[in-house]
Amino acid sequence: MKRKKWLQKTAVLCTAMVLSATSIPSATFAADSYADIEKSALAKIASEFAASYATSLEQSQDLVSGIKGDITVNIEDSGRSLLGFVAPFDVSWLNNASVTINSSFKDNKEGGSMALLVNDSQVCTLDFYFDPDTEDMYMKVPELSDKYMKVNLKETEDDETLEASTEGLSDSVKLLNNMTEAMPEASVVESLLNKYGTILIDNVKSTDGTSDTLTAGDVSQDCTVYEGTLDSEAAIRTLTAVLETSKSDKEIEAILEKWSAVLPDSQDLNAQFQEAVDSGLNALKEDSSDEASQDGYFSSKTWVGEDGEIIGRSLTMHDASGDTPVFTWQMPKSDSSYGYLLEIYAEDEVYALSGNGTIENDILNGSYQFSMNDEPAANIEVKDYDTAEAKKGNINGSYSISFVADESDDSSDVSPLTNFSLDADIASTAESGSVKLGIVSAGATLGSVSFVSGKGDGVDIPDLASLKDVCDVSNDDDMTDYVSSMDFTKLMDNLTAAGVPDEVITYILSGGSSDTDTEIDDESIN
Repeated sequence: MKRKKWLQKTAVLCTAMVLSATSIPSATFAADSYADIEKSALAKIASEFAASYATSLEQSQDLVSGIKGDITVNIEDSGRSLLGFVAPFDVSWLNNASVTINSSFKDNKEGGSMALLVNDSQVCTLDFYFDPDTEDMYMKVPELSDKYMKVNLKETEDDETLEASTEGLSDSVKLLNNMTEAMPEASVVESLLNKYGTILIDNVKSTDGTSDTLTAGDVSQDCTVYEGTLDSEAAIRTLTAVLETSKSDKEIEAILEKWSAVLPDSQDLNAQFQEAVDSGLNALKEDSSDEASQDGYFSSKTWVGEDGEIIGRSLTMHDASGDTPVFTWQMPKSDSSYGYLLEIYAEDEVYALSGNGTIENDILNGSYQFSMNDEPAANIEVKDYDTAEAKKGNINGSYSISFVADESDDSSDVSPLTNFSLDADIASTAESGSVKLGIVSAGATLGSVSFVSGKGDGVDIPDLASLKDVCDVSNDDDMTDYVSSMDFTKLMDNLTAAGVPDEVITYILSGGSSDTDTEIDDESIN
C-alpha cells in the first residue's frame, strides 16, 4: 500500500497544475524542452488568474452590498398534462412558481428577504437575519405573523456534520463582510502560483521534444511531444521543498494572519498551519525510508503544435504493477475544425468526453459523447459557445444533452431517461449570470428551471439586539405565543389571487391530506 502513496500525493499536485493549464488551450509557447513548456504555461496561468482574481475581488465589494437571485420553474402544456397523472390535485391552473432572494452582507452580519410567487403573483415573503458572532438566526413571515422566530444554530448542533456546517456558515458570512481585509492582493496570488509551480517543475526530469501526430475525433495534427518524469526520490524532494518553503513563507503567514483577524474564533491559524506542515514533513520522512516505493515514477506528456500551441496533455503513474493513467486531454486542430478527448481515471472507473467541433470568430460549435468505461451514456450538442468570453471567466452558450439507450439484450436495462433530453442556455457577464434548464420529450418542452443572479438593491439590516416580538424556538412559551399570533387570512387571499383553487389550498393547509372531510380550524386562520 505504501508503494503508491507518494505517487498518489504527486498525482494530486500535478493534476491540479495540468487541469489549470488545459483551461488555456489557446496559449502559445516557444520551447525546446518539457520544462520550458511548463514554465511558460505556468507564468501565463498565474498572470491571467491573478488578473481575473483582481477583477472579481473589486466587483465583490459591490455584490456583497446587494445580491439578487431568482429561481423560476415554468411548466408548459405538455408538462402539465404529464404532471396531472401523478399530482394529487388538478394542476391545470399552474403556469410557474418562483423564489426571489435579496441579500446583503454588512456590519458583520447577513440580511435577506425571500419572496415566493405563483403565476407571477406574490404569495408570501420571508425576512431573515443572521449574526455569525452569536449564531442566532431571526426569521419572520409578515403574511403569517408580525413576530420573529429566533433559532440559535449552535444549540441545534447534534452531530459533527451539522456543527461543521454551522461553523462554515458563520465563517463565510464574516469573510464576505470583510472581503477586502481578508483576501490577499492579486500580486500575492500570482507570486504564490509561480513560486510553488516552479518548485514542482524544477524537480521534474525534462526531455527534449520528439515528432508525433496527435489524433482525437476526426482530426489529426502534426506536433512535438515533450515528456517530464518524476521518480519517488524526486517526488518526495518536491513535496518536502513545497512544505518547507510554505513553513517560512511570509506571504502565506500574512494571509493567515488576516484570516485570523477576521475569524477570531478560529484561534491562531498560522500555528495550526505550522502544525499541519510538520505533520506532512514527518509523513514524507516515513515515505522516504520505504524502499518498496522506489520502483515507480510519475510521467507527464505535453503535445505542442507547429505554431507553438499546446494541443494535448496526459498524466500517468508507473510502478511494478503496470501503468495507471490519471488524466488525458487532447485537442488537435485543422483550420477551424478540431477533435476533442478528455479522459479522467478514478480507480477502476474511466470517464470520457470525446467529439468534434469548429471554432470560427471565437464561437465554438460541436458534437460530443460522454461515456463511462467505454459505454456511451449521453450525447451533447454545443452551440454558440463564446471562447473569447470564456477566457475572461464568462460562460455563454447553449447545450443539448440526450441520454443514450442501453443496447444490451436485456431490455430491463433501458433507462426512462432516454425518452427525455436536457437543454441548457447559459449566459454570464462580469456582473450577472443566468442558467436555464429545459426538459424536452418528443420535441416538446415539458418545463424549465431558470437561475438568475446579479447585483441587487440589498436589504437593511436592523440592530438585531433591539428587535421586538422575538420568539425563541427553544422556548415552549415563546412558541405557544407565536402560534397564537398566526393568521392565515392574508396567505389564503394571496393564494386565491394567484389562481390556486380552494381544494388545493385546503390540501396544502391540511398538511397534504386528500380527505374531502378535512377542514381547517377557523381559529387557526383568523
